[in-house]
Amino acid sequence: MISFKKINSSAFVEYYDERYKQIISDVENSKDYFKYVKLVNELAYREGFTFYTSYYYRSIKVDPLPRVLTQDEFSLISDGLKRRGMAINKFLYSWYHGDKVVVPEEIIKSSVYFRPEMMGFDPPKGTYVYIFGEDLVKVQGIPYILEDNVRIPSGMSYAIKSVELTNRVFNDIYSIKGSTGDGLRKLRTTLEKASDTRDPVIVILTEGTYNSAYFEHKFYSDNLEIILAEPSDIKVKDGEVVVKTVDEGEVHVDVIYRRIEDLDILTPGLMNAYLRGRVNIVNAPGTGIADDKITFCFMPKIMDFLGIKEVIRQPFSLPLEATEEHFEKEIEKFVIKRREGYGGSGTYVLKDLPLEERIRVLKEARNYPEEFMVQETLDFDTVVSAIDDNFYQTYADIRVFMFNGETSTSVLSRVAPFGSRITNNSSGGLVKPVWIL
Repeated sequence: MISFKKINSSAFVEYYDERYKQIISDVENSKDYFKYVKLVNELAYREGFTFYTSYYYRSIKVDPLPRVLTQDEFSLISDGLKRRGMAINKFLYSWYHGDKVVVPEEIIKSSVYFRPEMMGFDPPKGTYVYIFGEDLVKVQGIPYILEDNVRIPSGMSYAIKSVELTNRVFNDIYSIKGSTGDGLRKLRTTLEKASDTRDPVIVILTEGTYNSAYFEHKFYSDNLEIILAEPSDIKVKDGEVVVKTVDEGEVHVDVIYRRIEDLDILTPGLMNAYLRGRVNIVNAPGTGIADDKITFCFMPKIMDFLGIKEVIRQPFSLPLEATEEHFEKEIEKFVIKRREGYGGSGTYVLKDLPLEERIRVLKEARNYPEEFMVQETLDFDTVVSAIDDNFYQTYADIRVFMFNGETSTSVLSRVAPFGSRITNNSSGGLVKPVWIL
């Protein structure tokens, strides 16, 4: 099991370099620093900054000690993710148009996210993925991509809210401030450009208050003044997609920013309306085949095949079915991921699991190898976090959001809970503000 050690603020110099000196000084000069940490989290809960899981709303805890990226680091990541996004869109277009690029057909067609009705279909503007979020960690300062999130990426609102809360509460402590970034503006522009209409009607499609990311859905609706709708609010009438509103009754819809998967079940006829060009859906149905953890294993080969340079590397990853027998002796050194898993669910860092849990996971993986992939366990860089009333050395990732090939400066960092490398909010992770300096 991973052990986390408490550290004194004077030990920051071991982890932070020159760019952090002012932040360190500000923290050390504040006698009431941890009272402010508590206040940030009290405000977060009062303002509905929550994550729904296991039948209750859990407060999203904020670690307000900022994580800093330099402009050079951000530019390198941005360049790499632009290339990655280009490759993902080209891969999806090629595969759904009969050119079965690199990934074996049986893998794609067995994915729960494969949509056969998308075969041969040209999505509006030729774009499948308008919005995606990439999970990265740094190993000795070098970024690595852990996962692609191209289906329904979440978390940008958490990035914005964590910076806003930190700036508000620590206004008298931090002598420099972080920016909430350009994420809201880029999201709005992206959704507008998904339509050819000058002033499109845009809807965020949510499952409702029991969706784990409902805070985010409402946050976008409130801040961008776009309609928040549940599946029962949307209907297809005479081929036209309409949404029921309180003030104006039924209104024609141009763009749906979908935050749910089962379109046909929850909103009958919507998929047909999309295929007939009556509405655009962001991201396009069927993009989940690029979200599949087994497809992730093939991304370096996909990029090479398409002639796109891989600027940011990913850990060694392999479908479990493709491993050789002698690999069994080494498997406990790896991470096992369920191919359709998300939000930390279905991700197992084997060496960090208790023995009983490790045996259970390995037994299931060996019984159904086609459902799992294995990934190198990275000993990624830790950060210093302010949690409750102490400073800790913790594992943390960053999630960077791309909008139509542009990188947002609203960057999310998630901090793993004690005893874990898994940072997802659904697994109990905290959020940390990111400042790009």
